[in-house]
Amino acid sequence: MTTDDRRRKRDGCPHRPARTLRGGHRPRPWEPGRAGHFGRPGRAAPIPVSPPGPAAGGDGPAEPSAHPWSVRIRSFHIAALALMSVLLTLIAAPPAAAAPGICSEQGNYEVCVTYGGPGNADTLIPRKIKAKIDATATTPQSGDYIRVAMYTWDNSGYGTEIADSLVRAAQNGVSVRIVVGSVDQTLRTKFVNAGIDLRTCPDACMKNPDGTWSGAMHNKFFVIRKGATELVLQTSANLSDWQARHAQNLLIVRDDPALFAGYVNYWRRLYDQDWTWSGTTWGDDDKSPYGTNGNSRAYFFPQYTKQPLVGVLAGVTDCATGNDRIWMEASIFDNSDHSRDIIAQLNRLRGIGCDIKVVVQEAASRNLLLANGVPGTDISCDGWHHNKLLVIDAKYGGAWNKAVFTGSYNPTANSNYRANDAMLRVMDGWVTNRYIDQFRQLWTNPRTCDTA
Repeated sequence: MTTDDRRRKRDGCPHRPARTLRGGHRPRPWEPGRAGHFGRPGRAAPIPVSPPGPAAGGDGPAEPSAHPWSVRIRSFHIAALALMSVLLTLIAAPPAAAAPGICSEQGNYEVCVTYGGPGNADTLIPRKIKAKIDATATTPQSGDYIRVAMYTWDNSGYGTEIADSLVRAAQNGVSVRIVVGSVDQTLRTKFVNAGIDLRTCPDACMKNPDGTWSGAMHNKFFVIRKGATELVLQTSANLSDWQARHAQNLLIVRDDPALFAGYVNYWRRLYDQDWTWSGTTWGDDDKSPYGTNGNSRAYFFPQYTKQPLVGVLAGVTDCATGNDRIWMEASIFDNSDHSRDIIAQLNRLRGIGCDIKVVVQEAASRNLLLANGVPGTDISCDGWHHNKLLVIDAKYGGAWNKAVFTGSYNPTANSNYRANDAMLRVMDGWVTNRYIDQFRQLWTNPRTCDTA
């Protein structure tokens, strides 16, 4: 296992597919389809083997009676051939095709989701990112810039194509600067030759309060200014073919000046490897800025004295029929007080009538949830997803709200206290409904768990 493979496993980016069977799930009676639409697919019925019929014509002279043993042997051969036919059909049959990725747009928001799976490298999300870069590079204006923070950047999975677009943008006069955890050497050379500023943070970009370097630069976001247009692109995906074979999501927010400024100011601190930039030092109270209209908010990590996700869940105070969803997708939980605090909130919310559903990537995370009181019916395990998101459709923040939280943050102590991560909140019914649809697709189409 390479150093990058160890880092991916440590920070919720596993490097090989699943092996363990998925956990159970609870039906929602109002959902259409099989077993309340959330049930398991039924096992295929055995294929019956018909006894041989009479000889063609059926009117010829009777054949002599067969010896009982010959009848048994012939029946055994027929059954064996039928079984072999079924097995060969199962072996030869291709795996069920994953749902196609989709991008949709309304108002100032765009949402892209992909589902990946074995042999299905879906590059919809990096292609969408590249299109935004190309739109800036083709007709640049004075003051245009692109800032990138990306954990791992390979030359596959559209990584090379995005790099080439950034190089073209820089050559056309757009200011391009990048922070990475690791990057393919060929791409690094391209960036350097194009005069693009590139900062590599093998661990988190900032030192911990005790002066040590640990965690990871685990972010996956782009910020783009083109003329008066400002874009925040927050994704769960790293750039590689392996990541393109996993379920991922991308949320784009356009023209939210306060949110855009928050991301840019966080990026500046990543690049400078210091919480102080231009004479202003960020404490934990500064790391969760609101957007312009209050419906958006960013949470930047690490936070040394706060647990934002625990606080978000604590802000849910009631659930009612039709407004009771607390649905989460996470790569990993860890055996830490932080993860257990999040799980305790999920258990509390189940107790007040909320519909709790959690999709995890690794078997160890499923086992941790079970050990801490989460019923198996509330857990699904999908080794081919890499999302980090929370859907709330309940009484949250003192009102009945629909909200989605997405980004690179895992519900682990490492993500909260040591790693560089971001979590983006948007309270918007249309956006949240897109993520409800995405969650249903994963929940109703289980895949095996990652045992790494």
